[in-house]
Amino acid sequence: MDSKLEKAVIPEKQHHPFLHIRSRRLHVVLMLMYAFFCMCQMTAHIGLSLSCMCNSTAVAMMSASNNTKTEGTESTLLMSVLENRTELEQEIVESEEASCTKLEGKVIKDYGGTFIWSVTWQGYIVSAAFLGGFIFSYPAGFLVDRFSARHILSASILMLTIASILMPFLATVFGEKGAFLSRFVMGVSETMLIPSLNSVVTKWIPVNEKSLAASVFTAGNQLSGMFGNVLVAELCASSLGWSSIFYSGSLFGISWLFLWHLTVRNSPHNTRWIHKRELDYLANHIPPKHTGSRHKATPWRDMMTSKVFWSLMYNSIIGNMMIALIFVYIPVYFKDVLMLDVQSNGFYSAIPHVSNLVTKLIWGYIMDKCRRSKVLSPTATVKLSQFASMIGISISCLCLTYMNCSTPYQALILLSLVSGFFGLSISGFYTSLLSIAPSHIGTLTSLGTVIGFVGRMLTPLMISYYKTVGTAEEWSHVLFIYVFASASGGIIFALFASGEVQDWDYSKRHNTARPMALVAPESEKSLEDF
Repeated sequence: MDSKLEKAVIPEKQHHPFLHIRSRRLHVVLMLMYAFFCMCQMTAHIGLSLSCMCNSTAVAMMSASNNTKTEGTESTLLMSVLENRTELEQEIVESEEASCTKLEGKVIKDYGGTFIWSVTWQGYIVSAAFLGGFIFSYPAGFLVDRFSARHILSASILMLTIASILMPFLATVFGEKGAFLSRFVMGVSETMLIPSLNSVVTKWIPVNEKSLAASVFTAGNQLSGMFGNVLVAELCASSLGWSSIFYSGSLFGISWLFLWHLTVRNSPHNTRWIHKRELDYLANHIPPKHTGSRHKATPWRDMMTSKVFWSLMYNSIIGNMMIALIFVYIPVYFKDVLMLDVQSNGFYSAIPHVSNLVTKLIWGYIMDKCRRSKVLSPTATVKLSQFASMIGISISCLCLTYMNCSTPYQALILLSLVSGFFGLSISGFYTSLLSIAPSHIGTLTSLGTVIGFVGRMLTPLMISYYKTVGTAEEWSHVLFIYVFASASGGIIFALFASGEVQDWDYSKRHNTARPMALVAPESEKSLEDF
């Protein structure tokens, strides 16, 4: 009798495909992908942008003579560079028998920039965004757990857009300090974007679709890398100059804000254009969110003593180091070690992002299928994905230490492998982060961002420490650090990580019942409909 009554009360779980033209959650994920694209377009190309803004030859001359930049020094150095450039280029052409390795350390590839900012200051400018993210990460998570993620996401893109528009003015008028300020604001905006985006995902995407969904919306990073690098390189080489790089990024941000406001709401229950079958499917597959008056206290003690939590935090540091390398420093590596011109650099820098996009989409699809068919458990899929990712990166970086300007194609293949293997971590570390504590996703993501940003902040400082001219030998020291860091991250994750909701999550501690349908309280509806 009880079983019959249960069947009558509980609706049958229906299947509604994620990859379908009428799938509303796919539309939301595509908008999140565009948000990632806009963020990367305005922040991630700073390595190539600084190469266009700064005169590398003059910077090296200043470093070699141990001079500090004073009033009048900048114009003197630029004049000296212009006088010596023709003579130097002629010497390179005439020495046909000389290999590029003989010119390494003597000839510096520069893209004709006008600013003379030291390598150290350039590192500070790159790190400024990471510093802003580090400082504001926890407040951002606090806001996301308590207010509309949709509006916080809009605010973050708006701040990014304004900072990008102001960057040329601040850099021209206030120099490196102005550029630092603009990047700092971008970092604050970025750290607001990530937790709010993750909050939207937890409301829209069932656990068995999270790997594929994460692979799709983070593809905005790779699309920006593929097309953005080429666009940045072309703008740098054009008569429009480096300032157009930042103005073009802001145009993408403005278009996203317009589309987002018109098409997306916070969660499925108050969204237009969603089919009832999809709504029923989500009602039965998304872990419930507590909407009562009781405050969701963060289980700090259980969280801080969890091996799962700390394995995630360590891999967050490694992942952020990889983001800095792939999105910021690959173009710098190509300029320094392979001595590529700016347009070739844009093309070469786009290729690793193609490999990242392809591998993570294919791998994410396979992992979701294995999880859905119960071939692998959620924990097994995240552990396998992250271990394969980190060990593959470690081996590829080790091989990269043997590359120089005479092996450009081999270096490109290895960097594509590094980027491709990193794509697997979306089904590893990132899926685990979205899965272990859905009730505390804002706090958990912010903690991961705070701790992870340590890796992003240290990477520019580490590279600035080892890199003076940018020889292959200098870069090998940096790569050896990545060899050790990625290997240790993979081993730690394989030993301690999980893909299951943890016992300290609110839904487990309070045995929250699954809702019959996604119906929000009036207070929440009025907030989200605003």
